[in-house]
Amino acid sequence: MPHFTRGEWIAATFLLLCIIIQLLFSVLYEAQPTKPVDFTAFKELVTHFEASQQFLEDSIENARKVRYINNYQQNRREYYPNDSSKNKKNTPFEKQEKQPQYAILKLELNVCDSSDIVVVPQFGSKRAQKLVEYRDKLGGFYAFEQLKEIYILQNIEVEFLKKYFTLNHLLIRKISINTATYKELVTHPYIDSYLAKLVINYREKNGNFVSMEEVQKATNAYQELIEKLRYYIEF
Repeated sequence: MPHFTRGEWIAATFLLLCIIIQLLFSVLYEAQPTKPVDFTAFKELVTHFEASQQFLEDSIENARKVRYINNYQQNRREYYPNDSSKNKKNTPFEKQEKQPQYAILKLELNVCDSSDIVVVPQFGSKRAQKLVEYRDKLGGFYAFEQLKEIYILQNIEVEFLKKYFTLNHLLIRKISINTATYKELVTHPYIDSYLAKLVINYREKNGNFVSMEEVQKATNAYQELIEKLRYYIEF
């Protein structure tokens, strides 16, 4: 039989008591009936919160509708001050005949400056500046379609331009093909360096040009270019 010291007996006894207490606690705890958790109060709280949120959303939507109707009626009174149907109940979706608010004052495309152009819809300062710069290089426009040659204006429709601008091709500044220098010729967007050299060489050998047909024969320029240059060349 093993011999235990007094301290070992005390430790063994203490450990045995702990085991017994643990067993008793487990038996007594499992013997107690489990009480179900009551979620009724929580469900009521959730229901109350959802009802509050719905009321808030309905209030915001009603306020938005009232503000829309008031704005509509205010705008109607401003645009149709002589409307005889003031006592008639109107709705925001009632079809009304539109009346012009102002007359459009057209700008002459070949003389207006960038400060004039920026007041036209779809034209900011950059577009207005590019238009004026290209017009000055050309000497003026003879057709609205030429604005399509400016990259940032390519998405503006010709019919829209006609609504806000007039175009007088008689205001175009022309180049004297018989006296212009090489530098003066190549500054024009439609005349490249090769064409300018052909013009000067022909002029030095054969004298002055007398017609666009002679220019085409001397340079072999394609017909479309010749038709464009008719507006910018003088003899």
